[in-house]
Amino acid sequence: MEVDVRELGGSKVTVHVSLDASEVKSAFDRTYQRLSDRGGIKGFRPGKVPRTIVDRYYDADGIRAITYEALIEDRLEAALSDHKLRPIDQISIEQGAPPDEDQALADTIRAGLTQADDAADAETPGEQDAGDEAADEEHECGPDCDHEPELLLVEGEPFEFYTTFTAYPRPTLPDLSALKLRRPVAEVTDEQVDEQIERLRQINAEEVEVERDTIEDGDQVVADVKVVLEDEDTGEVEPTSEEIVIGQRQYLGEIDRQLIGHTPGDIVEAEFVYDDDHPDESLRGKSARIIAEIDSFSGRQLPELTDEFAQSLGDYQSLEELRSSIREQLQAAADERAEEELRSQVLRQILEGTQVELPEEFVESAAARSYEQLGRELQQMGMTAADFAEAGGLSDEELRENQRARALGTLTLHFAMEALGEQLGIEIDEADITAELMRVAEESGGDLQFVQQAAMVQPNFAEEMEERALRRKLIARVIAGAQVEDVPAEEYAAEQDGAEAADGNGTAEPGAVTEPEAVTEPDAVTEAEDAAADQESETP
Repeated sequence: MEVDVRELGGSKVTVHVSLDASEVKSAFDRTYQRLSDRGGIKGFRPGKVPRTIVDRYYDADGIRAITYEALIEDRLEAALSDHKLRPIDQISIEQGAPPDEDQALADTIRAGLTQADDAADAETPGEQDAGDEAADEEHECGPDCDHEPELLLVEGEPFEFYTTFTAYPRPTLPDLSALKLRRPVAEVTDEQVDEQIERLRQINAEEVEVERDTIEDGDQVVADVKVVLEDEDTGEVEPTSEEIVIGQRQYLGEIDRQLIGHTPGDIVEAEFVYDDDHPDESLRGKSARIIAEIDSFSGRQLPELTDEFAQSLGDYQSLEELRSSIREQLQAAADERAEEELRSQVLRQILEGTQVELPEEFVESAAARSYEQLGRELQQMGMTAADFAEAGGLSDEELRENQRARALGTLTLHFAMEALGEQLGIEIDEADITAELMRVAEESGGDLQFVQQAAMVQPNFAEEMEERALRRKLIARVIAGAQVEDVPAEEYAAEQDGAEAADGNGTAEPGAVTEPEAVTEPDAVTEAEDAAADQESETP
């Protein structure tokens, strides 16, 4: 068997298979043997039926068809396997040799013109006369309207066939053998621990009455607050009652600081501009005023730093034990951020170093799904894609192009990771997938059993978990073989800020691969804030 593979561009290939006479004869021999093995012919045991008797029970065309189907299936599968080709679309077999490149180009142009003519005919229905319709039918079906092509396979003679299809892309991968990575390391300082302790004191402060008339730093203020945008009238906005703790956190317009020195009944106003990276796209860069009418205020008494205070926060015997626990958790979070950054570096290196020619239908389909997903997410936020594009200063066409670029990056990374996994011999097992499901359960706050059931009934989700497990295992292998340099986190952050500034506006390019940063609060702080949140309303 001879196999010739012709690459046509856009991941399209033509596979041409040529078989000599002996291979064809062997294929017919196997067909006769299978028919003999079936048995059922009176006077002969299964497997002992002579060819002459088989010919009496089966017509020649039937034997030829059986041989043809078996031969195509066997030889084509071997050809695709040997050349590591995986068809994306349905394969159609043509007998004989494929047309030369010039003829193939002519056929492509002719097909395009035919589609254009069909489209024109569809726009003007009813204009084609009966004679044209009959001619078309005869052209499509032939005089006898026989859709089955005549099989050219003849026992003892050479035979060839070919097929043209879109294959899964085969990327050119980067050389990761001498990969250099930089791990940003950070040691938790006493000041960082003290900051967390102070947050715990603020959260657990007790409200106390004061004899003074004016508000001071650290007081808790109850006020009717309204936020008025630049294009709104003050009277159109209804106020909400809010609790504001002076100096505890950052408020819009630093309104808490503006309240210092004022008394109940005063109305305090501050102007501000929403940040350009505000989560609500519609508010980015907008000017606004925050107006607070003071209702009342009280002092706050912070708990003393004693062992009793530590014991009140959980399973801690002393203040020093609490400090030690906070330090360990902060260090674990910092270490995890460093590892996440290493993983992000590997992904970026793979993405930037991979070259792959993606089928256009792949990219367009992925881009459409990405745009639809964005629309669903925006709808949950009460926005439309048009609102989102306008807030970002983009046209709908530019927004779609951004999503297309992201889809292109996602597809490139997908095929690169798949090829790298095969190249490095990475295999995943049930333990890897279970570990990934556990991560999903932890991230979502759900139950592991529920996530496992979801993977059983949702094939797409199960495939996503397998891909995540493969990616995690592959990246770990790459990092293990890389040259990793530890650098101070502050130095690394400054380098990244400089690189982003050099790129332009410091924002990620469409399609850039980034891993979510792991942010973990110490348990004591998280539990205390959750408890406090149950008693507080959200403050602007």
